[in-house]
Amino acid sequence: MGAAAGLLGFTAFRRSLGSDQWASIPHVRWWLRLLGTVTAVFAGVVAFMTGRLAVVRGKQHLTDVVDSLERLPGTHYLLYLRPFSNDEVMSALPDDIQGGGANLQALFFISGLTHEESLVRRFRRFGRIIAIGRPGEELPLPGAARGYLPLHDWQSTVSRLIAGAHAVLLSAGPGPGTVWEFTEAVRLVPPTRLFLLAYCDAPTYDRFREAVAEEYERRSHAEPGAPGTGLWPPLPDLPDYPPPARPERPRWEVFLNGGRKRLRWDFTLKGLIVFGPGWEARFVRFDPTTLRLPSTWSLSRLVKRELQPVVDQLTALDPRHR
Repeated sequence: MGAAAGLLGFTAFRRSLGSDQWASIPHVRWWLRLLGTVTAVFAGVVAFMTGRLAVVRGKQHLTDVVDSLERLPGTHYLLYLRPFSNDEVMSALPDDIQGGGANLQALFFISGLTHEESLVRRFRRFGRIIAIGRPGEELPLPGAARGYLPLHDWQSTVSRLIAGAHAVLLSAGPGPGTVWEFTEAVRLVPPTRLFLLAYCDAPTYDRFREAVAEEYERRSHAEPGAPGTGLWPPLPDLPDYPPPARPERPRWEVFLNGGRKRLRWDFTLKGLIVFGPGWEARFVRFDPTTLRLPSTWSLSRLVKRELQPVVDQLTALDPRHR
């Protein structure tokens, strides 16, 4: 559908405005030619978008579903934890390469993967990616394999999954479930096996840090620590949210200085927080304002470059890549 839609729009545009075909038909006015062009292009866009959504719907029927999460510990997997409220964003397709407004030309050149599929594709070489499915959802979202737990009594199973995971990818969020999962990961997982994903903005990230400090204080005084020691490790000092390297200039400054206006958008995945052996934390920021000539390819290279230390860290952990 996508290929047919592109061909339809391009052909209609060429025939309506770039040829004399309409001139041979009597009583065809300029506005009728324009209307035909707009209608054909609009129909092509609708068909293209419908095709993309149909592919996503088909992938939902083919998503891997875990029969029993209880059997996973002892196998090789990466655990992906996130607030369920992130699913709407993570299940969406990118609409253009510049994050704001419709860019119809870019639609034909960007990935047809949802944001979660893009995340899974980057890390799947290190093991099967497992996520907890949203309770009551009709179909699992494309991306990570889904396993389901009851609304109540879920923490004990998630705790065992965290302890048995090769690595934990946790998306930051101030919700109580996500905050508990982070403190549980700090309690059970070596620091180099925990990766905090920042899909949120700076205020949400700051609320997450505050909630984590409160939950950690409560749990460290009320519950036993890591198995075998009974101790809780020091709470990691989560770094500040890095601002863009080159914030957008005001319009008047751009006009007076003849400068170039900075990008008004950001990546869906803003960056990752990685931890060293002593729980020292570093925020790896994906900052598009560092690019002077942003494009699909330069953005891809930027993400790949910034992710390389994370990939190296995972490679060092993975016995299959030693």
